[in-house]
Amino acid sequence: MNDSEKRRRELLEQTRQRYSDYWTPPAIHPRYSGSYNRLYGGEGEENVSTFGARVFVCLLLFAAFVTMDMKKQEVFHVGSDRIVKEITTDLDVAEVWKNL
Repeated sequence: MNDSEKRRRELLEQTRQRYSDYWTPPAIHPRYSGSYNRLYGGEGEENVSTFGARVFVCLLLFAAFVTMDMKKQEVFHVGSDRIVKEITTDLDVAEVWKNL
């Protein structure tokens, strides 16, 4: 192999390294949508999760229920016994639909 062939091979390798897509994610794969949305902005509105707020409200209601049960208090003329009764009552969906 002479000097011109070696130089040509080096230039070819440098060009391959420079224009290689090895380290950049392809634009068509959904797995990389997060990185592209970060770079170019998202399409439309982002979905905001309300899971944390719902868990917080559930914990507050449960704490209120436990407090009512321990102190035998009533709130708006409803005690913990009535809450348990209403939760355990079987619900007939057809009957409720007729009443609407």
